Amino acid sequence: MRWLGWRLVILVSLAFATQVHSQEDRTLAWHLNAGYSATTGRTSDFLDGGWIIGGGLTWKPWQDRPFGLLAEINYSRYDATNQLIQLANLQQDTVRIDDGDTEIWSFNVNGVYKIPFNTWSRGYVTAGIGEYYRNVEMTQTVLLGGFYCDPWWGFCYPGVFPGDAIVSSQSTTRFAWNAGIGVEFPLAYGSWFIDARYHRIETSEPTEFIPIQVGFRF
Repeated sequence: MRWLGWRLVILVSLAFATQVHSQEDRTLAWHLNAGYSATTGRTSDFLDGGWIIGGGLTWKPWQDRPFGLLAEINYSRYDATNQLIQLANLQQDTVRIDDGDTEIWSFNVNGVYKIPFNTWSRGYVTAGIGEYYRNVEMTQTVLLGGFYCDPWWGFCYPGVFPGDAIVSSQSTTRFAWNAGIGVEFPLAYGSWFIDARYHRIETSEPTEFIPIQVGFRF
């Protein structure tokens, strides 16, 4: 996807730029994360809670200070509510819409401030800005021709099966910001963490969601 091109370049460039330094004092840490993403505000009227997955890296330029920089890419997906489906049907009368979903790609850069609790845990607060891509698709269930392969007997035969046909699609890329808190638990190598963050995309009607994520930093 072209939209992700320069974001990936930033992540890779930062990794190579700090590779030697990080091997000496571990200023660079990659992470992977996944979790549940709850919609909030007016967004919850149109989208149910969904899921999120992503990754990124944290750069800590000063070992004696608790401040670091975080760059990450996430993907999340949400199903349309009945209210959104009804609204979509009111806006057109040629095709019956019965389902829909929304996907969000996010690229953000955050500041991170860590707060030691004890020898086995530490908290952190984070906030930052980014650019988010949102795509909304409304669909209709239709019968489509295809092939079915029996997993037990290995036979494949043609047939007609239900599938989704896209009736309408709307995408936009907008400025967004996020802020949240988390707790991190260091291990012998790396650490695992859990955090919750509020995200707000500045669309005409703001898109708001709060992912609760578990991840591993290495």
